[in-house]
Amino acid sequence: MKKINRRTFLQSSAAIGALSGVKVARAGGSSPSNQPIIIDLFMRGGMDGLNVIPPTSGVNRTLYEALRPQLQVPMTGNNAVINLGEAFGFHPAATGLRDMYVDGDLAIIHGTGLPQQDVTRSHFDAMKLIELGTPHSLATADGWLTRHLNTTSYITGAEVIPVLVSASSNPISLQAYFNALTVDQVGGYHPNSGSYEDQHAAAIGQMYAGNSALDLSVAGAMDTLSIISALDLDNYVPAGGVVYPDTSFSRQLSLIAQLIREDLNINVATADLGGWDTHNGQGDGGGGSFFTRVQNLSSSIHAMWSDLKAAGLGQQVIIVVHSEFGRRAKQNGQNNSGTDHGSGNVMFVVGGKVNGGQMYGTFNGLANDELFGGEDVSPEVDFRRVYATIVQEVLGNSNIDQVFPGYTNHVSMDFVAPDLIFKSGFD
Repeated sequence: MKKINRRTFLQSSAAIGALSGVKVARAGGSSPSNQPIIIDLFMRGGMDGLNVIPPTSGVNRTLYEALRPQLQVPMTGNNAVINLGEAFGFHPAATGLRDMYVDGDLAIIHGTGLPQQDVTRSHFDAMKLIELGTPHSLATADGWLTRHLNTTSYITGAEVIPVLVSASSNPISLQAYFNALTVDQVGGYHPNSGSYEDQHAAAIGQMYAGNSALDLSVAGAMDTLSIISALDLDNYVPAGGVVYPDTSFSRQLSLIAQLIREDLNINVATADLGGWDTHNGQGDGGGGSFFTRVQNLSSSIHAMWSDLKAAGLGQQVIIVVHSEFGRRAKQNGQNNSGTDHGSGNVMFVVGGKVNGGQMYGTFNGLANDELFGGEDVSPEVDFRRVYATIVQEVLGNSNIDQVFPGYTNHVSMDFVAPDLIFKSGFD
């Protein structure tokens, strides 16, 4: 793997930094061999976890088929559920998730969501509450990842890129954090490319040399220019012969893997995949547009994980996959072709330190008296409990009370292997 030419990076960074009045952080933080990295992937729109991980046996299977006569993922025939002989299986398009689960690298956490007293079916409110990490308040000034970054000992101020956002703008989870590299595409990443691009960059830097939020944001963009210029991002070779799918989401994840492997001291990376608001046209019998979206999610994450694992970074990285809420248990919408906003959902956690191949959390059931409000998969596990387990046991940050203010009496979810030997199956 080609490493960044640090002399080139420091020269280009210093040049733009001097012109813009911004001091560019230099490399020298924690090394890739021991620095924990969280990759937070938000499935925006309310992913239907009940069809991604459908029940395969017992009373829950019977009730599932009754609630979703058209939308159910069938047990046999075309698009049959991936049946592992457990209480739940995988959507037929989720072969990548299945493979990581079977390999022991992926854990499924059932019944997650906002605390029941704070449940909302508003996309915008639910997303914001989760990203702020304060389900009791929409007015919190900073995001939960910001608070983690501000309280972890792994951030020393010497990092080149402490945070990578593979999107066009920062998520609310990074609200009030200004030292993130935000980039959704490498090609053409310049405000005014051409023969005078350096002069244009310098002029922009001089115009926004203050300390306001806008100045800091523009300064971050100027730093991004220098970093992108110093890296050979157009000729990436994934480790282990991995081939990424040809989708926008997959390219986002490929960029994350590439920059993690460049030894830039990344602590946090984020990306989004939208389009999960399946009120209508979800696809009958496990097919349709939902199949395509699950396939994109599953194959892209599997490619990124395989790339990082083959590069020797598996023990460093933990990947979290979540959505703002699930869907109603019963099909509805036009011609019963979709599902309305729900509450409880599944989360996925992937990593070398994850005791995977197991299901955690609580699936309360699909009977009317087991559903939340008689309609939704019940949110039995506070989403903060999942994140707090990761923050404390993988990211090494014991300041849970500061990362999630108001969250008390934390109990570990126990999906982190206490010792790699035990994860390998030895006593």
